[in-house]
Amino acid sequence: MTTESRPARFITIGFSHYCEKARWALDLARVPYAEDAHVPILHWRSSWGAGGGRTVPVLVTPNDGVLKESTDILKWADRHGLSLFPEDAAQRAEVERWVARFDVEVGPSARRIVYCTLFKGPTAFVDQLMRTTATPFERRMLPVVLPLVRGAIRRGLGISDDGAQRSTTKLEKVVAEVEALLADGRSYLVGDTFSAADLTFASLMSPLVMPPAYAAPLPPEADAPEAFRALVESWRARPAGKWVTRLYARHRTPA
Repeated sequence: MTTESRPARFITIGFSHYCEKARWALDLARVPYAEDAHVPILHWRSSWGAGGGRTVPVLVTPNDGVLKESTDILKWADRHGLSLFPEDAAQRAEVERWVARFDVEVGPSARRIVYCTLFKGPTAFVDQLMRTTATPFERRMLPVVLPLVRGAIRRGLGISDDGAQRSTTKLEKVVAEVEALLADGRSYLVGDTFSAADLTFASLMSPLVMPPAYAAPLPPEADAPEAFRALVESWRARPAGKWVTRLYARHRTPA
């Protein structure tokens, strides 16, 4: 295998929406990669060991070093055959502005809302979710470590009713702006083609919309607690939720 064709190592939490954002770009670019998925918190050994940090995704490339942020991976994939960032300077700036805003306002908010909803229900669905991203070794450890993982997530991400309410308010604001733009019938946020702005919004909203074309393995939605299913249905029914589902159906190409 040549250096150019050697697959990149893609370290993830399989169900993570930030990992899905990067994965989607890698799949569209059709660059070879091998996904190394882990349970949250347990991923630290791999991400730190590869030269990343506490967060994933981390992409260890054959020739371009270690990429530690989902947007950096998008830009790397873009240089390998995509057009997610327009050549026009004004449009590119607008795409980058949306991507940066979605990373800060949509991704953390959606994550906190989902975890808060799931953690208030039975533990079985969360445990099942963790198993979808566990290595064989981690799967054997799960009965012991899952309570610790849930506690670490709760503390690390500030999972609480008050936190979820603040996140909902923040998310509602940016989603309302996106829906106002879509109200004129446009297919994409910037220009006439699918861009990093669209991909970022769709992937970071995916935990609240659960689009069928989501690439990572997930437990059946029917197994989820009723409160979570109701949450998903409420966001899925909104114009932005319907748009996310359309973007996935139209542009989510599997590896």
